[in-house]
This record gives sequence, structure tokens and C-alpha cells, in this order.
Amino acid sequence: MRISIISLIFAAIIICFSTAVSDPGALQPQKDILPIGALLSLHGDGSNCGISAQIALKIAESDINKLFSDLGRAIQIQVAVEDTQTDPDITLKALKNLQSQGIKIIIGPEQSQCLANVREYADQNGIVLISGGSTAESLAIENDTTFRLAPDDATLAHLMASLMLRDGIIMLIPLARSDLWADDMLSATKSEFEGKDRIMQEAIRYDPQTTNFSSQLSLLHSEVRDAVESYGADCVAVYVSSFDEIVTILSQAAGDPMLNSVRWYGNDLTNMVISQNKTAAEFALSVHFLSPVIGGICEPKYERIRKAISNETGRQACSLAANDYDALWLITYTYLLTGSNDTKTFKQAFPVVAERYRGIFGRMKLNEAGDLENVPYTLSNLKEDNDTFQWVPYAIL
Repeated sequence: MRISIISLIFAAIIICFSTAVSDPGALQPQKDILPIGALLSLHGDGSNCGISAQIALKIAESDINKLFSDLGRAIQIQVAVEDTQTDPDITLKALKNLQSQGIKIIIGPEQSQCLANVREYADQNGIVLISGGSTAESLAIENDTTFRLAPDDATLAHLMASLMLRDGIIMLIPLARSDLWADDMLSATKSEFEGKDRIMQEAIRYDPQTTNFSSQLSLLHSEVRDAVESYGADCVAVYVSSFDEIVTILSQAAGDPMLNSVRWYGNDLTNMVISQNKTAAEFALSVHFLSPVIGGICEPKYERIRKAISNETGRQACSLAANDYDALWLITYTYLLTGSNDTKTFKQAFPVVAERYRGIFGRMKLNEAGDLENVPYTLSNLKEDNDTFQWVPYAIL
């Protein structure tokens, strides 16, 4: 029965496209703009992800509108971007600004703390949120108006803990920002890692606005020293939960022989920004820093977006931008199916469309909470070539 319903849905979408040739006004009586909102962190400690997402959305918007034009369709997609500045309160104001423009379908926000601050308001006001980057396990909530095109952190925590166990780590020392995402990530990792004499210490926390990490790194130095004396350097690791501030952390840690004596692991999907800073990259290389990205960084379908982001910004792309590209296509297909942006109708149709859609990194079936059910991760490390640094695949998880 499920297969029949899905087949009918996509047959309907094909009909919507094909009717354009004989009747350009079949879906829309005259040229119409479908406005889609986007809450992106163009400034602040998540800006690398937000800027990558904005470029990916521009590409998707152009691709979709070209398809409509080629098919003789009168409709056009138009994305209105609001800068969240990676700030939960500003994110809510930005959401209300999009709402005042009559926009009910919004891509983002990408950071879990920002999403947590607007999710309930969106749910109460009939606004659909489609986040390409939020992964906090506590936001995996059934039957709300939020969808997330990334798996929650329980999946990643399991994979990271398995990797650490394989690497022989016995003592794990976390350094983490103080926010919802890090809270959930630490909790999930602790439950996966601890056992059989393995210990994960209480995390050293910092305010996301911190720029001088000397006190946190001093404490980290002491904890690493004590752990190395008890277990040996090969069995101790630092586990960092951070956004773009990871560059500052690694740069300020450089030159400390004790911090340089153990392995470091990252768990944020946006740590690619490290490669753009020589001091941070050199330290990351010296401690064999490993960090996951969603999907595969060598995925051919992703290459076009990656190159566009690199050419425009001079930075290595955040792989989560692929989810934003896919999000706009999923919204378009769902709108073609339903013929409206009515929240209730859209909410029912979106998961069905997603189940049959193949995104840049694979299938995009959603689970009961509206989050991506499964996706491969690529664990990456840095390689140096002629004084430049590039992330290369280390393992597929």
C-alpha cells in the first residue's frame, strides 16, 4: 500500500511538470513567486556553515527556476535569507520577520541551540522548519513542524565511541561549548564510551562567545598530564565539541607539549574550517585530529557545490550545505504535489516525498521524529601539501 501511494505521488508530480507544455497555467494561473525562507548563520561562530548553505541555496534556486522555465512553468522559487548571527534570540526575531512576509516554509536554523529557541513558536504558528544541520538528540520530537535532514547525534556518538575504542582510548577528556548541542553530544558519547575501565571525565566547558581559551586550556593541560601519568599518552584523548571557534582553540593550544602528546577528536560536522588556518591546521595534524563530515567529501554530486563555495569564499565548504541544496528541491517537489504551502498538508506530504528522493549523499528517508533516518559519515583527517592543508577521508563510518 505504501509503495502504491508513493508511486501515485510521484506520478502526480510528473503530471504537474508535463502539463506545462500544453497548459502553462495548469498549476498557477499566472506567473507566481513561491517564497521560501532561510535562517542562516552568516555571522558568528557558525558562519562557515551558514555561508556555505547560502551559496548552495543560490545554486538550488537557479537550478529549480531553470527547470520551471524550460518546462514553460509560470512559477518561480525565491529564497529570502535572514542572518541568525548564530544567536538564539536573533534567530527568533529573524523567524518572525520571515513570518511577517507571509513565509511559512523555512530552511534552517542549522544550530541546535537556535532551533530549540524557535521550534515551539514555529509549531504553534504553523511554520515548517527544515534544518540541514541540527543534530541534538533532544530535538528529535515527533509530530511537530520541524524536519531535520541529518541524523540525531545518538548515531554519531555511537560511531565516534566505536572509533575511540578501536584506537585504544581509555581516558577521554572533553572540551565543549556550553549549549544544547554539546550537552546532548556529550551525554550520548558518555553512554556509548564508558564501561570496562573506560572513563569519560566531566567536560571543561566554555561560553560560545569566548575568544581567549587560556583558562580552559590550562585546566585541560592539567587533566591531560594527570591522565597520561596514570594511563599513558596512547590511551588518552581530548574530545572537542565546538563550532568555528575550534580554530582559535587549536591555535591557542599549539606549542603546549602536553596537549600535543595525545590524540584529539572532533565531533562537529563543520570542523572543515580548521584547514584555513595554518597554526590550527599544523596543531591538528600533529595530534592526528579526526573529525566527521556527513556523507562523503569526495561524492561526485557534491563536487559542484564544493567548488562553488570554495571559489566564492576561498574556504573549504561545509558538507552540510548539501542538505540545504536538497531541502529546496524537497520543498519544491512537495509544493508541486500539494499545490499549496498549507502547513498541515505540507507536513503530511514532506516525509513521503523525502522517502523517494535521492539527495546528494543518498536516500533521505525520515524517521518518526522527522529526522534523516540514516546517512554515511566520512571521518577525515588533514594532509599537508606544499604548505596547504586539505581534509582527506580516513574512514567511512
